[in-house]
Amino acid sequence: MNANRRLARYGTAIWLATLSLLGGCAPMMTGTMAEGGFNAAKSAFGALSPTAAGTDDRQKRIQAVLNGVNVGDEIQPALDKIAEPPREKSGNAQGYTCYEFPSVYSATAAAVLVAHNGKIVFYGNSRCTDEMNKGSVKEGGASPKSSKAGAD
Repeated sequence: MNANRRLARYGTAIWLATLSLLGGCAPMMTGTMAEGGFNAAKSAFGALSPTAAGTDDRQKRIQAVLNGVNVGDEIQPALDKIAEPPREKSGNAQGYTCYEFPSVYSATAAAVLVAHNGKIVFYGNSRCTDEMNKGSVKEGGASPKSSKAGAD
């Protein structure tokens, strides 16, 4: 019995030592492993869609134009700098015109410029259907918000 007790004690001691070592390493391994997995997934998905990853030259060009405009600026110079036709151009009876450019902030997020009498009244991450349906645009007032590119 003495040998069995000694073996049980050694076994228990080895088991506890192993458990404490693994328990102490688990947070480091989990954090590092999780970060590594996240970075690998991010890289893989970014390679599939350069626009979503922010590496697309077209996306950078349009974002730079939008980051350089202000409410009240003339619309035509901004459209000239974007250098591509909008996917959607719509207007209303009050004189508002909306220009929508697809896939600027991500594969699904578009950028818009809304103008009234040739002046920018709104720019940013939105859709023309949303901007033209806002009560203030329908009623002839300025768009309720204006933002730098990328903000909602």
